[in-house]
Amino acid sequence: MSTCSTGDEWNYAARAAFRKVKLMVNCLIIFLFLTGLSNAEDGKSFYDDHARGWHWYEPEAQPDDFNTNQESKDSSISAQYPATEELKLYQAQLEEAKAAAVMYPTSQNVFNYQKMQYEIIQKSGEFAKVWMQNVYKTPDIDYTQESPMSQNARHIYLAEQKRLAEEKIHELSQKYGLFFFFKNNCPYCDAFAPVVKGFSEKYDWDVLAISEFGETHELFERSVRDNGLAETWGVNTYPSLFAVNPKSGHVIPVAIGMISIQEMEERIVSIMGDGELQ
Repeated sequence: MSTCSTGDEWNYAARAAFRKVKLMVNCLIIFLFLTGLSNAEDGKSFYDDHARGWHWYEPEAQPDDFNTNQESKDSSISAQYPATEELKLYQAQLEEAKAAAVMYPTSQNVFNYQKMQYEIIQKSGEFAKVWMQNVYKTPDIDYTQESPMSQNARHIYLAEQKRLAEEKIHELSQKYGLFFFFKNNCPYCDAFAPVVKGFSEKYDWDVLAISEFGETHELFERSVRDNGLAETWGVNTYPSLFAVNPKSGHVIPVAIGMISIQEMEERIVSIMGDGELQ
């Protein structure tokens, strides 16, 4: 049985990534095009739409010289942005073709609309091809350089992101402590406690367990009764987990309710990325 060489695997992955990006670009072009149609159709302001009950309000009549100046201004804009005007015209033609096909669904009307839709797909395909050519020739605009799309490269990228995230959390654990709020006879608290324990052990994090009436927890050596801190921080959901800087008093809500270790990691890294730490 023959096997693919490393080069063949790379080529296959590259082709797969190309197809994925091309499909995304095609979908984007078609979406933007059709969105333009919708915007053009809905462009009339609400007070100009008599069907919606605003017939009692009519704009003040403008003098003839105003209309002349406006026409001159519109002509200047058209000359300055010819491609934009051409696109608007094509969108209007497509909208008319669609309306004719829906209201008068003869074979010819439906065919005319289908033909214009096919032209849009062709144009988007050509656009996507040139887009990718520019990406290949100009690596600075290649998004896959920052976020790889091939399977092997993606695994390496995600592993590196995970490593960097864990380094950040380890750094945070040296300055912040974890406050775990729980209640007695709370099944969610009982289920979340081992998760908190595993999270704290993974990052060498000190945990202070805080209960409403001073109950202790078998997983945590340090358990104290709430002295009003839950009310101060607005803790209404149990279990809850906070990271606290004892020097600055800065508080990070790590978990409100029961979540996974991965979700806690993502929350902390997201907050660290926003520069909110003190």
